[in-house]
Amino acid sequence: MENMGSFYGMFVDPCSRACRVILIWCCLSILVHSSLGSKTRHFKWEVEYMYWSPDCIEGVVMGINGQFPGPTIRGHAGDTIVVELTNKLHTEGVVIHWHGIRQLGTPWADGTASISQCAINPGETFVYRFKVDKAGTYFYHGHFGMQRSAGLYGSVIVEVGEGEREGFHYDGEFNLLLSDWWHKSVHEQEVSLSSKPFRWIGEPQTLLINGRGQYNCSLAAQC
Repeated sequence: MENMGSFYGMFVDPCSRACRVILIWCCLSILVHSSLGSKTRHFKWEVEYMYWSPDCIEGVVMGINGQFPGPTIRGHAGDTIVVELTNKLHTEGVVIHWHGIRQLGTPWADGTASISQCAINPGETFVYRFKVDKAGTYFYHGHFGMQRSAGLYGSVIVEVGEGEREGFHYDGEFNLLLSDWWHKSVHEQEVSLSSKPFRWIGEPQTLLINGRGQYNCSLAAQC
C-alpha cells in the first residue's frame, strides 16, 4: 500500500516539490512587495468656468479648483488614483479622459461620454478610480463637447515604482503642455463648426505653453 502512489504514477519527486514551494514563495514575495510600495492617492476637484487672461486678453476658461491648466497628478507605477470630481458648471455635463492610461479592469473610468460612462450632470459628483501601471508622462482632458479647447486639461506624471531604479539617466524634468487658444468662446466655435454651411473658426490667436502665451501680462498691464 505504501507504493500505491508510485504504482498509479502519482509519486512526487521531492526536488520538484521543493521547486514549486520556492516558486510560490517568490510570487508571494513579489505581490507583497508591490502592494507595500503602492499607494492610493486622493484628489478632490471642482470644475467650473472662470475669467482668465492666458495671452493678456481676458476670456472665460474652464478650470479645476481655480487653476488653469488643471492640477498635475503625480504618482508611482502601481499606485491607485482616486479623483472625486464635482461638476460646478451650470448647464453642461462633464467627463475626464485620462489619455494613455490603459484602464485595465476599470473601463468605466476611461471618461468617454455615453460609451463608458454617463456625463456628470451639473451639481453631481463622480469618483474616478483607476490604477497607473506604467511609468510615463500622460495628460487628462475634458471629453465632452469642446471642453478641452475651453481649457479643461492637465498633466499626469507617473514615476517608476517606489524602490525601483529609473531606466534612463537625465539631467532634470520640465513638463510642457502645448495647446491652441482662440479668443472666440468655445460655444461660438461649436456653433460655427456644426453649422450648415460649415464655418471655419480660423487659426488660433495664440499658442499656449503650460497655459501661458509669449508675453508677460503683468508687465504689459503697466505699459
